[in-house]
Amino acid sequence: MPLYKFIEREFFESFFANGSLRIGTIYNFKDTVEHGLSRGDQLEGEHHLIRGIDGTVAISKDKHEPIISEVFKMESEGQAYISNLSIVVPRRCEDGFVFCTSYTFNEDLFRRWHKENGVDSCYEITNPRAFFGAISTAIESSAKFFANSNVIYTDKNINYQSAHANSHPAFTKVRDDYSWQYENRSVWGVRGPCGPLKPWVINVPQAIQFCKPFAHFENGNISYIRGV
Repeated sequence: MPLYKFIEREFFESFFANGSLRIGTIYNFKDTVEHGLSRGDQLEGEHHLIRGIDGTVAISKDKHEPIISEVFKMESEGQAYISNLSIVVPRRCEDGFVFCTSYTFNEDLFRRWHKENGVDSCYEITNPRAFFGAISTAIESSAKFFANSNVIYTDKNINYQSAHANSHPAFTKVRDDYSWQYENRSVWGVRGPCGPLKPWVINVPQAIQFCKPFAHFENGNISYIRGV
């Protein structure tokens, strides 16, 4: 199943010239000033679980209650009672390297990216497994491949009993803000201890063969690149 990379023309051309790719970091995408509100997300790498309590729940030091026991710690004998409130707790992942694409292409999506970020080019990743394998080989001394997945779009607060409650925070985003992107992402974890991660630009010419130029946006029109 192909993936699609929406990108500015200059970076499109540099990729097909020498395999130039920008590998971002999860935490760097928290910066909405640098990346804007479509690429940036203050909640990048985290989500929140919620448990609503409509009645009364008794807690004690020997009784574990999901979510509740993370907030209220009982160390003495006896019980305490909690009634009619909602408890929200965070789930956060460590920083890592990330490369984002879309798992579908349509013209409305391309036009939205152009409107949001001035993106005017798109290439198709025809063999995602080989493409990400080439990147992993190029950065293997610094980072190790962790996972590839379509992003899971969720409520702002995820019910603790939801099927998505145990999803990795690197692959979740708020549905109302980001589901229009149809995002797929690959994540690499850093090898060994290091300082704060920074995005980097790498040349992976071996990755070019697994992609093809797909479309441009010019003067309000989308043109497709045929026979390349």
